[in-house]
Amino acid sequence: MKKIPVIIDVDTGIDDAIALLLAMSAEELDIKGITTVAGNQTIEKTTRNTLDVVEYFGRSDIPVARGYSKPLVREQIIAAYAHGESGLGTAVLPKAKKQAEALDAVSFIRKVLEESEEKITLVPTGPLTNIAILLLSYPHLKEKIEKIVLMGGGAYTGNSNAVAEFNILADPEAANVVFASGVNIVMCGLDVTLKAIITPDDIEKLLALNNKAGDFAAEAFKFYLEMYRKALNVSGCAVHDAVTIVYLTHPELIKTKPGTATVDIDGKYTYAGTVVDFTPWRDRSKDNALVGVDIDRDAFAQLVIDACKKY
Repeated sequence: MKKIPVIIDVDTGIDDAIALLLAMSAEELDIKGITTVAGNQTIEKTTRNTLDVVEYFGRSDIPVARGYSKPLVREQIIAAYAHGESGLGTAVLPKAKKQAEALDAVSFIRKVLEESEEKITLVPTGPLTNIAILLLSYPHLKEKIEKIVLMGGGAYTGNSNAVAEFNILADPEAANVVFASGVNIVMCGLDVTLKAIITPDDIEKLLALNNKAGDFAAEAFKFYLEMYRKALNVSGCAVHDAVTIVYLTHPELIKTKPGTATVDIDGKYTYAGTVVDFTPWRDRSKDNALVGVDIDRDAFAQLVIDACKKY
């Protein structure tokens, strides 16, 4: 089986950690490296969490490079309310001996792209700061990128305000650069990720595995579950970032629609919103994205459980 070469760009909070767990256990993926960005928590914490997750799950062979600590233009926001002070809720991992690469994230991605004989898929699951700076600094490397499979945005809704999803709101100007870059985008936004739910029953199945991965995931999800209960009065939590990995390894589980996606960086009431034109009369030559709109929830949850079984 030919593996898909990927670089995963994360702001490791709870759902990023699960995305990494899925990716590192997936036979379909060849992870060339992991880069970090500020978002769910500060760059210090997201980088530390990434190193801890990678080492805990036995993949210290994967390089981790630290990225940008602030957005391009706006003031920084973080999501400690959703991911806790550590970024991993109440889950605690041993501190990794592994250190971040000497190269910063953008330089690391540049090096991997330049040295690769095949195109590489970028998988950003946090704010798009690193990816935007890469595209602005080295536009010639676009031809080395197969596509960008990102978690961010929403065609019909937001979660930080009426129209803006957190990853886009955290750095709208960076998101605008990425969406306007001409690189093919797969947008795993709120329209699909809010359907990628883990339930209390799923958590019990994870605990029943009686292993390190199941215990970690269950503890992280319990914190997430409580946040969703308080905020939305629902009995399940959406594992947003993991959808990007499922799209790559099991695309048949996700329904997508082609459209023209843009990021609003000018609007008074719609700033940081992702606007997706699905209308039948649009100029389809401008389509730049496949937009996730649905997912097989039960199959998604089983993939998470099965990934944890491997540990």
